[in-house]
Amino acid sequence: MLRKIYFFGGIAFLYAMTIGAVLYSSHVFDRPARIAHAAVSTGIPPIVPTAASHKIRSGEPTRIVIPASGIDLPVDEGRYNAKEDTWTLSPDHAEFAVSTMPANDQAGTTFIYGHGTDAVFGRLASLPPPVGSTARVYTDSGHVFIYTFQSRRDLQPTDTSILRGVTKGTPRLIVQTCTGAFSEWRSEFIFSYQKVQ
Repeated sequence: MLRKIYFFGGIAFLYAMTIGAVLYSSHVFDRPARIAHAAVSTGIPPIVPTAASHKIRSGEPTRIVIPASGIDLPVDEGRYNAKEDTWTLSPDHAEFAVSTMPANDQAGTTFIYGHGTDAVFGRLASLPPPVGSTARVYTDSGHVFIYTFQSRRDLQPTDTSILRGVTKGTPRLIVQTCTGAFSEWRSEFIFSYQKVQ
C-alpha cells in the first residue's frame, strides 16, 4: 500500500512539475509579444532587449601592403624566445607578433615587425608613408583590414612598452623596424583602424 502511495505521489509530482514548466516557458518566451501588446495599449514604445548585432571580424595577418612606401610582403608568425632573448625574423618576410591581437574590428594592437632591410621594411625609413595613407592587412580568415597612417615614433631597442596592454583600446596596427645609420632605433609606424572588407 505504501509503495502505491509513493508511486502515485511521484507521478502527481512529475505531472505538477511538467505543468509548471509549460506555464513558465510560455510566460518567458511570450515576453516580447506581451511587451509589444502592452506598448500598443498604453502608447509607450516597447523596450525589448536585443542581441548584439555586431559580429567581431578578425584574422591572423598573412600579407601586408603599404602602397605609399612600396611595401607588399608575406607575413609569418613571429614569436619571442625567452631563453635566447630573440624574436623570430625572416630575411624577406614580415612577422606578426602572435602575442599581440590578430587584425580585428573590435579592440587592441596588431603588431607586425621586420628587418630594416630593402627586402623587408627598409623603405619605411627611406620613403615613409604620408599621414593619411593606407595600409592593408590580409588575413587567414579572408578579411582585408584597412588602416590609416597616423604617426611615427623612434624608440630605444630596450623599450618594449608597446607590448603591454595590446588587448586594450581601439583597434590599430603598429609596424616596427630598425632605423638609423647603425640600426640604433626601433621605429614604430602607427596606423588607426579604418574598415574591414
